[in-house]
Amino acid sequence: MIITSIINHTRINTMFVFDLLSKLSNSTTIALKQSDNSLTYGELYEKSKSLSQHLSNSISEESLTVALCLPNSINYAVAYFGVLFSKRVIVPIGTQAKELEILSTIEYCEADMIITDLTHKEFICNCLEHYCKKIFLCIIETSEIILIHENIDFVKKSNYLIQTGNEDDVAIMLHTSGTTSNPKRVMLTHKNLISNVKSNVASLNLTVDDRVLIALPMFFGYCNTAQFLTHIYLGASMVILDSVFLPKQFFQIVEKEKITNFTGVPSMLLMLLDYRYSDNYDFGSLRYICFGGGKMPVEKLKKLIEKYPSIGFVQTYGQTECSPRATALLPDDSIRKMGSVGKPIPDVNVQVFDENDNPVPHNKIGEIVVNGNNTMKGYYKQPEISKETKRNGWLHTGDLGYFDGEGYLYLTGRLKNIIISGGINIYPEEIEQLLLQHECVDDICVFGEEHEMMGEVPVAKIVLKSDISTVELRKFCSENLANYKVPVRFDIVNSLPKTYNGKTKRC
Repeated sequence: MIITSIINHTRINTMFVFDLLSKLSNSTTIALKQSDNSLTYGELYEKSKSLSQHLSNSISEESLTVALCLPNSINYAVAYFGVLFSKRVIVPIGTQAKELEILSTIEYCEADMIITDLTHKEFICNCLEHYCKKIFLCIIETSEIILIHENIDFVKKSNYLIQTGNEDDVAIMLHTSGTTSNPKRVMLTHKNLISNVKSNVASLNLTVDDRVLIALPMFFGYCNTAQFLTHIYLGASMVILDSVFLPKQFFQIVEKEKITNFTGVPSMLLMLLDYRYSDNYDFGSLRYICFGGGKMPVEKLKKLIEKYPSIGFVQTYGQTECSPRATALLPDDSIRKMGSVGKPIPDVNVQVFDENDNPVPHNKIGEIVVNGNNTMKGYYKQPEISKETKRNGWLHTGDLGYFDGEGYLYLTGRLKNIIISGGINIYPEEIEQLLLQHECVDDICVFGEEHEMMGEVPVAKIVLKSDISTVELRKFCSENLANYKVPVRFDIVNSLPKTYNGKTKRC
């Protein structure tokens, strides 16, 4: 049985993501607030259009991708829509990324420009000195354009990314599994994003009067659609937390800004559970806390719901390839169906298949597959993997689960090797590939280890060719990988178990 839900979308007939902002070009409603700064929708539109023209005047028409290396900020929103208005594709890069990650991304995605800010200008410039192609750097606060390596050619375009002027054009390419030498970017179209936005709004009955607090990285799929674009669609206000998430600050902002909804990851919710001073704040405006992206212990969730009975906790499930949200367990079912990730959100079809791609009966475990306008166009430059992942109209998530007799989905495991730490996907192969480049490393296996706060953390088992300390190994990783990817522990072993065909068994 295919589990599905249908809604009738009549509010906004949009074809492109930038239409969401164009329709608000005269609005004086506060779109974004960050510390003491704010921007109305009209101002966001004008700034984005101005940047769009600046981009078009600087780079050629054949350059279809622009990288963003910006923190959570009003500037990120301006750059996001500036790129879209210029009819180009957004390639987000986290500000935690190291040189190797940045250079491999811009070369693979064929970006001729990176947009960054004054804070990260020097670091990006230093990185680009080691890049062998011509590229522009745009500083968003000043609109300064810096040309790097003027006497070298731009990266050669593959013509793989074709924009045809319709809703099936790619709007953004988000990072997912892959390594620095063989990355994977999920191509999400305008239709994908708008479809998932509408489904999210209908699922939670969100309105223009909602006010969201954004604490997750804005360049992650979870925040990109479920928070950022959802509230742009509504014309609602967003408050950006531009510092580390802390419970005290969270409650202060909720009280001051009358926040109505928030989306986080389990590690954030566990911090709220342990916080002893929440009664000092008025958080009566907060209707929803949505969460996903990792394991949430059932007993801890029960205590959280008991501690904050006025807040509706919504457990969600999805993945980047689904734009990303696929299911939600709404507050009315949060106790009765605790442990489930809920039912499919409107206009998203979810099924559980066996190894032959046939539906399985209720209460039988199989692979979770998703069908709908929200499922990705494919992986950039990876047509074969795209066909394998999205076949016969169904996107194969690589996650295992089952439906109960009432149509509620339960997750039981993963076919993939993803480590989910604090809601962030970490891919063991990327860490393994890097460490195998070290002259002292002979063999390696990276795996996820359970962690009470983060859900999982990466751990490495290593076979050495010659002596080296774990401190030196950690330093090597830290110099080349974002901090959250660095294994928390390096276990030196004599050998690693192998499969029958000589491959390393996952630990």
